[in-house]
Amino acid sequence: MNVSDHLHKPVKTLNGLELHYVGDFAVIVMDRGENRLNTDFLDCFNELMDDVERNSSCKGLITTGKGKFYGNGLDLKWIAGLKSPEMFHEFFVKISLWLKRILVFPLPTLAAINGHAYAGGALMAFAHDLRVQNKEKGWLCFNEVFISRQFQPFHYLYIRTKIGQNYTEAIVLGKRYTGSEALSNGLVHAAPSMSLLLSESVQLLKSFCGKSGYPRESLHLMKCDVYRDVLEQHQRDMSGIGREKKETKIVANDVKSRL
Repeated sequence: MNVSDHLHKPVKTLNGLELHYVGDFAVIVMDRGENRLNTDFLDCFNELMDDVERNSSCKGLITTGKGKFYGNGLDLKWIAGLKSPEMFHEFFVKISLWLKRILVFPLPTLAAINGHAYAGGALMAFAHDLRVQNKEKGWLCFNEVFISRQFQPFHYLYIRTKIGQNYTEAIVLGKRYTGSEALSNGLVHAAPSMSLLLSESVQLLKSFCGKSGYPRESLHLMKCDVYRDVLEQHQRDMSGIGREKKETKIVANDVKSRL
């Protein structure tokens, strides 16, 4: 069973990403296999987020996957094909800006984790305000320690804000969490069966939004205030990336050597 089984025809489809509406709530469904991150994925996702922002009646955004994966991190095979360090650099800037956009999006956001959420997929889920995870299958895991990858400094800050006392086991040790384990450890807000994933996600958002929803500018500013240290670190990260284009070539070659 997939989340999309409970949805009507999408209002827009872009290369395996679909935009649906359930009442006043937007639902972006990712249907690209493992939903790995590359430039096309980010461009399409951002375009759908643009559409959601333009819809003045929308009260919240849910993202979810179709099939086995919510998200499985970077598209390493695609990265290996990048032809220059500058392309590698531009891609990682784009990912960083995308995660920041989700973090301070002017609507309440919820990740409905249908299946596995590893590495960048987990980063995406924790950039959302709320998380609901399928209790029947799938792992939630920051597995960077097992694949010799490191986070950007601003990633550490916003993840720490979301997971609190579980920081060591989740980030340092890369623990895998089922939906039930993630719920008991406070990493997600609900862990229903797959058949109820969408309906419980909508109900959870409704419980926060009420009848009128949030004033968008106020919500955006509140997020910016709450995550001020994260945003300041993000700015430093971006400045650092801009100064380190020579190191980008080294990093790009290092990533490719491990593929």
